[in-house]
Amino acid sequence: MLLHLLVYLVTGSAAGYLAGLFGVGGGIIIVPVLVILFKATGISSTVIMPLSIGTSMAVVSVTSLLGARAHYANANVDWTKAKLLLPMVLLGVVAGALIGSYIAHDALIWCVIAFELSVATLFLVQVLRKDGHHEGAVPKNSLPHIMMLGISSVLGLISSVVGIAGGTLFVPFLSFCGVGMRKAIGTATALGAPLSLVAALVYLLTGLSGHKPLPSYSMGYIYFPAFLGCVTGGIWTTKHGASLGLKFNLRWLKLVFALILLGAAGKMLFL
Repeated sequence: MLLHLLVYLVTGSAAGYLAGLFGVGGGIIIVPVLVILFKATGISSTVIMPLSIGTSMAVVSVTSLLGARAHYANANVDWTKAKLLLPMVLLGVVAGALIGSYIAHDALIWCVIAFELSVATLFLVQVLRKDGHHEGAVPKNSLPHIMMLGISSVLGLISSVVGIAGGTLFVPFLSFCGVGMRKAIGTATALGAPLSLVAALVYLLTGLSGHKPLPSYSMGYIYFPAFLGCVTGGIWTTKHGASLGLKFNLRWLKLVFALILLGAAGKMLFL
């Protein structure tokens, strides 16, 4: 148990840095770690996936909130875009959490893998270019509001199904819509806090309403030892991750984010 607590602390620390640096919340690390630990402790295979995802979303709601505060202090949140997208994002989140609680989602995971690989390729191509690596160098794409709302709802749905705050989806989407890289990261973090909180609540309620064998110290599909350990580890690192992001050259920030996307796609191969 002590070893597991140590793993939770380390995992939370890594998730905090990811939340601060890239607006991804840390779910891409938390979910696979929890799956491995839950399997090792003999938790029923029927609840391992929803329990891992629900716990991840609960942790990410805290790390994303801390990250959003840090990015807000650095004036790196586009509140106009965030307020526009949030209602439809949350609608998609509720639908996705309900789907993730009750059905297998292999097909959707493959769609996410394809999406993340394509976006990672796009960022890698941008890294190879000699220009376009300052904050003002953003695409001049303009989508109709109805299309932006529809896409944001789908991204919210996908995020809550696979247990992430949505940074790996919303950062490239916002960047495509003309938001600078650092503001895209900050805005994705701001969206990630309510996104993950609502998803965690739905996973909690669906777990309570079901009749599956949940482990001790869990409430619905949230396992509190893992939640508390990961949050404790992430409290300090989230703020420092956001500060570190200000020092990164944008070209390197794009490169590292592309590698994060490749890691996320690789992780999902084993879900």
